[in-house]
Amino acid sequence: MEKYRDYSAVDFLDDESFLRWLSSPTQEENDFWNGFLKKYPYKKTEIREATLVFHLFSSRENKLALTEQYDLWKRIQNESKTSKQDVLLKFAKYAAILVLVFFSGAVSYHIYQDTPIQQQFQLAEAIPAAKGEAMIVLADGSTVSLDKQMSEISYSQDGKQLIVNKDTVRQKPGSEDESINKVIISYGKKSMIVLSDGTKIWLNAGSQLIYPSVFTDKIRQVKLIGEAFFDVAKNPKKPFIVNTSDLSVHVLGTRFDISAYPDDKVIHTVLEEGKVSLKYSANGILGREYVVEMEPNQMVELEKATGKVSRTMVDVSKYIAWKGGLLEFEKADLGRALKQVERFYDVKIFLPDQTISSYKLSGKLDLKDDPEKVLNVIKLTVPIEWQRKSNGDFIITKK
Repeated sequence: MEKYRDYSAVDFLDDESFLRWLSSPTQEENDFWNGFLKKYPYKKTEIREATLVFHLFSSRENKLALTEQYDLWKRIQNESKTSKQDVLLKFAKYAAILVLVFFSGAVSYHIYQDTPIQQQFQLAEAIPAAKGEAMIVLADGSTVSLDKQMSEISYSQDGKQLIVNKDTVRQKPGSEDESINKVIISYGKKSMIVLSDGTKIWLNAGSQLIYPSVFTDKIRQVKLIGEAFFDVAKNPKKPFIVNTSDLSVHVLGTRFDISAYPDDKVIHTVLEEGKVSLKYSANGILGREYVVEMEPNQMVELEKATGKVSRTMVDVSKYIAWKGGLLEFEKADLGRALKQVERFYDVKIFLPDQTISSYKLSGKLDLKDDPEKVLNVIKLTVPIEWQRKSNGDFIITKK
C-alpha cells in the first residue's frame, strides 16, 4: 500500500492493480483501495484525475460532462510548470498508456450500457399499461391480455411462437431489432414464463419483465421492474444478466430471487443455488461500479438512496414462498410486509402512524385467504387494529 503514496495520476494509470479495480473490481480490491484512500486522503485528487482519464478513454461514447473534461484538462495544465509542449506530451502519455492497456487485453471487460438491446429495453419500458391490466406487449406492438390470476407463458426455441394459458400465439415476423417483448403483471396476479432458452421466471404481482423473444446476442439480457424468481438455463457461452434500475445480476445458470420495486427503498437478492455477482454504482467519490459475489443461502440488500450494501445468511424458502401463494416473515418490518399484501390483493393499506411500519413481523400468511383473514393473522403477532373503508381500502392503527 505504501508504494502508492507518492504515485501521480500517470503512475496510477500504469498500474495493473489500479486499472483492474476501475474496470471490474472484486470485494478484496474495493477494500484495499478504499483503505488506501482512508490512509492517504491527500491522494484523492490524483486518483480522481486518473479515474476521469480512464473513463474518458475507455468509454465507447464520451460520457464525461464537458465541465469534467475541462477540469481534467486544467488540472493537467496547472500541474505542469514547463511549456505547453510538455503539457501535450503528458496528455499523450495518458493516451498511450490507456490505448496500450485496452488493446493488449490487460484489462478486459464488456460495456453493457447503451448497447442496442439496452436502448430497446428503454423503449419497451416506456410503453404504458392500462391501470390494473395484465398483458404481453409483443414485438409488433400488439397485445395479449392475461386474464388469469396465474398466467403461464412459454416460447418456442426460435421465439416466433408462444403459448399463453394453452392458447398458441404467433408473432409477426420482424427484424432482430424489433424482437423485444414485455410482460406486465398487475397487482393481484402472477405469471410463470419460459423463455426461448429454457429459463423459467416466476413474476410476482405488480411486476414487469422486458426481454427478447429469442436471444441472438453474445449475452442474454432481460430487464426487471418488481420481483421475480429466476431458474436460469445453463449456457457457459452466453451469460445471463438481469438488469434493474439500480443494479444488475450476472449469472451462467442458477436459481435466485430479486425484488426491485420502484417504490421500495431497498433491493434484495436471495440466492438459492449456483453463484451470481451483483454490479451496482455507488454514490462515492469516484461514482464507479462495485461488484458483490454471492453464494447460496445468502441475501444481499442494497439501499437505493445511500448505496449501502449488507449481506446475511437466510432461509431462502421464506423469501420465495410467494411462488406457492404464501408469505413468510422472520422479524420483517411490518411496513414492507404490508406492501407485499397490498400487491398480492391489489388493495391499498394506509398507516397514518408511520411508527407502525417498524414493528417486527414473524410468521406465515396464506394468500389463499381473503385480506381480512390475513390482517387478522398479523394482529396475532403485532399490536395493531384494522378497519376497512367503503372503497375497499384498509387503515392500520395501533392497538
